[in-house]
Amino acid sequence: MYDVNVRFLEIEDYIKRQGLQSRDSEATSCSVFNANACLKPIDAVKFNFHLVILCTKGKCDIAVGHHNFSIASHTLSIIPPHTVASIRNFSKDFEALFLLFMPNFVKKGFVKSEIMEELLFINPDYPPIFDLEAGNFSDTLYKFKKIREEMENQSPFCLEVSRLYVLQILYDYNRVCEICLLNSDKLINRQYQVMYEFRKLVDKNFHRYKTVKEYADLLFLSSKYVSECVKNQTGVSALTLIQNRIILEAELLLKYSQLSIKSISDTLGFASASAFSRFFKGIKGISPVYYQDKQEN
Repeated sequence: MYDVNVRFLEIEDYIKRQGLQSRDSEATSCSVFNANACLKPIDAVKFNFHLVILCTKGKCDIAVGHHNFSIASHTLSIIPPHTVASIRNFSKDFEALFLLFMPNFVKKGFVKSEIMEELLFINPDYPPIFDLEAGNFSDTLYKFKKIREEMENQSPFCLEVSRLYVLQILYDYNRVCEICLLNSDKLINRQYQVMYEFRKLVDKNFHRYKTVKEYADLLFLSSKYVSECVKNQTGVSALTLIQNRIILEAELLLKYSQLSIKSISDTLGFASASAFSRFFKGIKGISPVYYQDKQEN
């Protein structure tokens, strides 16, 4: 039986102890956890497994790559492996089910490899979250619980049955993706197009450009118009999106790399370590040295 109150920061190490990352241990390559408001916030991490979150109650904020969004009850979200992700601001009533599985777990079934690649692909241009209608939510919740039951009981053919449930969840997710994209008017919305191009540029150039004007120049638009488009489409300012992307990368480097503060400031395109420190403290309220020390303790 898995610990239902496992801290989020410990999930990766916890899964390692369960053998999820062992190529030779297929029986532990898929797990379902209960999650609640006791989870500690995580600032930046990269998993080597897929994390599917079915929120059943409450809400929390998630950043996946350059996407920032909130999950709430009756939503399904996927965090793909090797993607910078943050999860924080859990409401007191937050409850969810976390499905974790290695990519190869679903590729070992009877479905063709190219089909699995398509199912596992998460479009980086759209936030990986979708609302589920009541019927779809109940059906998805049932599948999550059945996977947990199969893996915990280790019944005959539990791997095959669990794999089929995971495949169904992935197919359902992709179906919702297609429906949302087909029904979306954002594809023909000029402001959305500007915001979309802006975010792509930020994700590619955040280590070089730090101002809205620099990105507006790349788009051959005015800073004012770009700011209006981003604000109207996302609810936050263009400058905030730039700063959030820099901070996300900074947190990842401070937490997991062995780089010095000076090296990190150079990597992120700051003129000096002191300039980086001022920027980081202005956003996070603590110095990068203190943040780094806090991760080690």
